[in-house]
Formats: sequence, C-alpha cells, structure tokens
Amino acid sequence: VNVKSLDELNSIAERTNSAALVWQNFMGQMALNFWMREYKDVVELSGKYSEKHPSSRQKGVYHVFRTLFEGVAYLSLARDTKRAKWKIRGEKALKYMSQLASMSKWNFGNKSKLLQAELHYVEGNLE
Repeated sequence: VNVKSLDELNSIAERTNSAALVWQNFMGQMALNFWMREYKDVVELSGKYSEKHPSSRQKGVYHVFRTLFEGVAYLSLARDTKRAKWKIRGEKALKYMSQLASMSKWNFGNKSKLLQAELHYVEGNLE
C-alpha cells in the first residue's frame, strides 16, 4: 500500500488534469476541516480552490455540501469574531440552501434549517 499525502494527491490530480480528482480531493479536505471544526481552514481552502479553478462552477451534491460547510463555517466565524463579512457570506449560503429547500424539502430542508439556526445564534435569537 502506497499512502499519499494530501499535497501529493493534489499534485497527481493537477498533473493528470482530472477535474473529478481535483474536486474529490478538495471536498475531502473540506469535509475533514469541517468535521474537525477548523472553520478558518474551510474558508481558506475554499478561497484557494476558487482562485485556482475560477471556471469550475460545480453543481450537484458536492456543491450542496460545499455550501453547507462554508455556511456553517462563515456563521461560526461571525459568532466568534463579530465580523459582518462572515455573517453576510453565511446569509448568502443560507439563501442558496433555502432556494434548494423550496425545490426539495426532503433533501435540503434540514440543511437550510441548520444554517437558519446558526444565523439565529449569530443574531442572539436563542429562543
């Protein structure tokens, strides 16, 4: 078994010009940072990905999870830092997730409600 680091996997993905592998590596790193509650790393990684792949507007399930991870990260950072830019970005993620929930509550309603709850927490609405 040959174990590769995240940097090595990213290098392979870039060298082979595999959009699917680039996206998979990115989402794996996003998920790892998200579940470890490393929200600044989520935001930083997402920004780097967007800079390196500006034309890559991914759709589908991965984009939904990216929006969820970013939304929770933004709103958590808004709560911790009291900076308006994080709240604004979190609201944007909530708006997108709410649009998806209006099309399919079964698939996206819970994610939309989670982001709404996080926004309420940021705003001090704890009841």
